Amino acid sequence: MADFAGKNKAFFDTEAATYDTKHAKTLADLTASLQSSLPFLAPFPSDPTTTPFTLLDYACGTGTITKALSEHCSRVIGIDVSAGMVAAYNTTASNQGLEEEEVHAWVGDLIDPEVDRPREFEGEEFWGFDVAVVGLGFHHFGDAGLAARRLGERLKGGGSLVILDFLPHGEMLGHGHGHGHGHGHGHGHGHGHGHGEKKEEAGGKGEETKVVETVKYMGFSEEDVRKLFEQAGLGLDFGYKVLGKGLVIGPEEKRMKREVFIARGTKA
Repeated sequence: MADFAGKNKAFFDTEAATYDTKHAKTLADLTASLQSSLPFLAPFPSDPTTTPFTLLDYACGTGTITKALSEHCSRVIGIDVSAGMVAAYNTTASNQGLEEEEVHAWVGDLIDPEVDRPREFEGEEFWGFDVAVVGLGFHHFGDAGLAARRLGERLKGGGSLVILDFLPHGEMLGHGHGHGHGHGHGHGHGHGHGHGEKKEEAGGKGEETKVVETVKYMGFSEEDVRKLFEQAGLGLDFGYKVLGKGLVIGPEEKRMKREVFIARGTKA
């Protein structure tokens, strides 16, 4: 596992137990935005029990995207590099009485530049999705272009990739954070974690410093995303809209507002 993905895994493993509680307001706002945007996201069926419709929740974290959209799908599969997040995801699904055949997550990485097709995800259930959604995760990916291509490969013809992420914004912690075009890879979680400054804890890095180390891109413009989708073969029916409210993120003592977009592209 490349260093960038390793930092994401390590950070989010430590966050898993308190993640939903710590970011409850942000996650609730994100859920509401998704549910109010259903027609924009994908052609969800009116009755998924008679019309199969499958969702890949990539970089699924504790399952924010899944919770918002699962009732409109016949099956949801989550994938995340963080074992802690996957455990939390599956515990929630089990507590809701959902069977593994309906909603389940696996630990894994589909966007490792050194592994084209992970053997553990070669089963037919991991291909031919109607929609793949990444909630506030693309800014954690070391190579966004590679991520779009790899996720596009997992879609059926006519399937859609949906991205929720931040619009371009300033650097964090007052310094230039690397966000070029390297070959690392990482992940996000439909998350609401703080991208702000916080003093270091005794004997180690502060939480916000650790967050910064997991971030690669300082947001994406409409043109950025359009290019990503087109180069990944997902340029059909392209849509990009900015959410009116945005999201408030960061620790209590340093709240900040980020503008958020939803983008959609369809595979030929």
